[in-house]
Amino acid sequence: MKNLIFLFGICFLATITCQGAGQDPGRVLVSVRRVYTIPETENTKLIFDWLELVKRIPSLKPTNLKVTDQHFGQLLPVQILDENSDGKPDKISFDYTFGSAEPVFSFMVSADGKGSSVTKSPKIVIDSRMVLDYMLPCTTNLKGSKPDKSYAEQIVESTLHAYPNVKDLSIISPGKWTYEYGFFLNGTFKLWEKTKNENYITYIKQWVDNFITPDGKFKEGAYNMFEHRLDDILPGRLCISLYQLTGEEKYKKIADRFIVQLTNQPKTIEGGYWHKQIYPFQMWLDGIYMGDIFSMQYAAAFQSPQWFEESVKQIKLMYDHAYDPATGLLFHGWDESKNKVWADPVKGTSPELWSRAIGWYAMALIECLDYLPANHPERQNIQSMFQKLCETIRNFQDKKTGLWFQVINRGSLSDNWIETSASAMFTYAFAKGYHKNLLDKTYGDAAERAYTALISNYVYADSRGDIHLDQGVKVGSLNPKNSKGDYLYYISSERRLDDYKGLAALLYASIELNK
Repeated sequence: MKNLIFLFGICFLATITCQGAGQDPGRVLVSVRRVYTIPETENTKLIFDWLELVKRIPSLKPTNLKVTDQHFGQLLPVQILDENSDGKPDKISFDYTFGSAEPVFSFMVSADGKGSSVTKSPKIVIDSRMVLDYMLPCTTNLKGSKPDKSYAEQIVESTLHAYPNVKDLSIISPGKWTYEYGFFLNGTFKLWEKTKNENYITYIKQWVDNFITPDGKFKEGAYNMFEHRLDDILPGRLCISLYQLTGEEKYKKIADRFIVQLTNQPKTIEGGYWHKQIYPFQMWLDGIYMGDIFSMQYAAAFQSPQWFEESVKQIKLMYDHAYDPATGLLFHGWDESKNKVWADPVKGTSPELWSRAIGWYAMALIECLDYLPANHPERQNIQSMFQKLCETIRNFQDKKTGLWFQVINRGSLSDNWIETSASAMFTYAFAKGYHKNLLDKTYGDAAERAYTALISNYVYADSRGDIHLDQGVKVGSLNPKNSKGDYLYYISSERRLDDYKGLAALLYASIELNK
């Protein structure tokens, strides 16, 4: 198929201060937003302007140019083009096939490669059907691009800036009741509690109200209880918080509806929740954070102690079945039926130790202690589980980067990679555990180190001053139809710029560390 040629350009504002004045960042993250659909199999020729790159990377030369596909972690062969025959570069060009339907792709342009020779080329016809932005790393200022704002405020306000109409949140799945945005907006509510910025609470309320009616029902198509998705329950925490804040009964009625779902959730013989109706007999680490922190919060808010008992039961069942005695970590999932695709034929566990799944569970353990009564007979047990898990997680913190790999226990393998959403989750769990006096200062130090590494190496500011998080894995599934749950599956998984699971975890970590 004939190549399509694109040139992207956007004005870079001089107000970016996250990169220290006069310093050469050595790299620029170039985001490409597709404003129309390109078939995933279609070969596309992407063109970047050399002079625009050199403005941001003064050390960039034809001899040290490197371009990396950030979604799949692959180096790309690049041509350096001379359009006016003066022997100097004008453009860089590379062939690319979009490997998924993601609306935004990102490419790292850096000055640490082997480079390429300069080739004479005719003028390139500009095509503006995509939008490009050059993003600089926040390497010198932990408060990012707007020093008068905390880092947590910048994370939230970048979203409010990008999606002023809350119905558009976000470009990945606009207008959906999804756990990703519920997670992020729960963090935004915590930030509102700290700052009392009314813009935050207004945004949260508008998001929830977009899905529900004034009499406390879901609008048609917003939510299907009979899919029994634990994921759908996480945003319900917002309804509990909004009811406590406003006293509006509609929010209480929605929270009650999720309690009905949990009451009727399909279960294993022991009473463990299935993760979804379409995944029979399966329990996932993720599901504990999705469903059981909601029910803990509900129990505390509405004097319903039976939900403390049910939540503790789920937490313990998950731990018992997922625990790996060889590492002290937890497998992503467990299948009571021992499906033949990924389940161990004896234990029923999935094959690998996926960082983000462990991150969800670690957050669940420490957050449930915000609600579980101090005199509850299982509180000490939960605390011990949390301490034991954190000790093991810390053992796998990469000594070189201060962060964690996608497959947490296989950092020595060259095709494994640092994953930012899990790293932010562990950072938050360590910091919160330290502040609750459950972990010693070495964990607080580990959290600070990881946070600094995330900001320095994976957070970027765009031309408007908004900030973005790179290298969050798009999804990790144990759906037997498309996932074997093995090492190859996880390290081949697509990565995202601004995956909201990662942004939310970074927001939580920023609040907990007072950044």
